[in-house]
Amino acid sequence: MPALRDLTLYVLRHGECEHNVEGRFASHDDSPLTGNGREQARANGRLLREIASDFGTLDFYASSLHRTCCTMELLREAAGLPPTGYRADHRLMEMNTGDHIWALRSAITEDDDRHYNADPWNYRRERGESQAMVYERVGRFVAGLKRDSVIVSHAMPVRMLRSLYLGLSPEETVRYEHPNAGLLRLSQGTEAYFGE
Repeated sequence: MPALRDLTLYVLRHGECEHNVEGRFASHDDSPLTGNGREQARANGRLLREIASDFGTLDFYASSLHRTCCTMELLREAAGLPPTGYRADHRLMEMNTGDHIWALRSAITEDDDRHYNADPWNYRRERGESQAMVYERVGRFVAGLKRDSVIVSHAMPVRMLRSLYLGLSPEETVRYEHPNAGLLRLSQGTEAYFGE
């Protein structure tokens, strides 16, 4: 089993979805990609084609939610690959926001914000997950990686993939925000971002 830093990971977030536009926590629920999100996925596929090594040496993984699978399929087509040929893995799903699933971000109370800001790593919404829990879940996923990989996931799992690869502290981890467009390459213990 190779060490994580011996691998090259191409990490992407799903394209823009309706819930992104509406400012909602979709979490484990789903919403379709917007037209812009579909084009972001295709653009990421063309970008991957430019910067990735031989596709025959890569494994492809996506979160099991529809928005990431759709992004992966559009990405693969734009890169000149069949749309299928990837594995959907539930450990790459977005953070469970519990009772706040589908809530508008603008509806989050000051009390919630205060508790989150006091300890963002361990804060957990009612019946949801903390960032620390997502870190553990994504850690179980990366422990099984055997080859260089393309991974399409969500904001929080992308944050954790980056943290695990670079060996970041919780304080460093929580500050990272990955956009819907663009690609993060983690290779030889370093990171490089390509895109908008």
